Amino acid sequence: MNARGLFAALLLSAALTACTSQSQPQAQSQAQRPDFSGFWNLSRNAGEHDPALEKLLPEGTVEMKDTGAAEFGPMVFGGLELTPAAAAAARDWKPEIEMTLERVCRIPSIVYAVQGPFPIEIFQDTNLMVMRLEYFDMTRVIFLDGRDPNPEGMPNTKTGYSVGHFEGDVLVVTTTHLKEATITNNGLEHSDQMRVIERFRLSEDGKTLHATQEYEDPVMLENRGVRYINWTRVDGDHVHAYDCDPTFVEEYAK
Repeated sequence: MNARGLFAALLLSAALTACTSQSQPQAQSQAQRPDFSGFWNLSRNAGEHDPALEKLLPEGTVEMKDTGAAEFGPMVFGGLELTPAAAAAARDWKPEIEMTLERVCRIPSIVYAVQGPFPIEIFQDTNLMVMRLEYFDMTRVIFLDGRDPNPEGMPNTKTGYSVGHFEGDVLVVTTTHLKEATITNNGLEHSDQMRVIERFRLSEDGKTLHATQEYEDPVMLENRGVRYINWTRVDGDHVHAYDCDPTFVEEYAK
């Protein structure tokens, strides 16, 4: 999203705010909500647990422990249990498949992109939050106006359809309508039935943004997984362009 598009999105949010305030009371005033706006770098302790978010996870959810630059080897999925169809596809996967001109710049979904070692930038208004990811220049729109979290007829995209609400100081975001993409970058793909539940919480000093990202996919997964993600606030910076040049893979063929 360019600057003009972002400005238009925020103007739309302001209009929605005015309409909402006339039609129904806000469950939580804007002044009471934490503000996640700003530029955030992935923390050095990117996968460290936040106790306040940890206790909100459903029982039996497995922690994947690959947040940041770490990646699993073949047939290792961080405790995720695969359906027979997912396991068969993963066994057929080979690393060289990804190192081709056709696939090396393949855009991931938020399942893989959000936890990666790239910064994010957040713009928050009353009824709308925009999250820009430096990774592949992705832009997420998270609706905060109480709309239906799973409407019919929405297209599947790599960023999906995200609706959030506040539970005290925790922002809970549910994302559906995701297009198929990788989960762990080693042969495990998620289906378009993937459902992502994220929880975001600011540290008391406002310098750390804690998050958990949970995954449910009845087509590909037999259980639930979660990644812990932590970012550190950096004042005065912004996300930069991400230019993926697929021709770099030609160096690997030499």
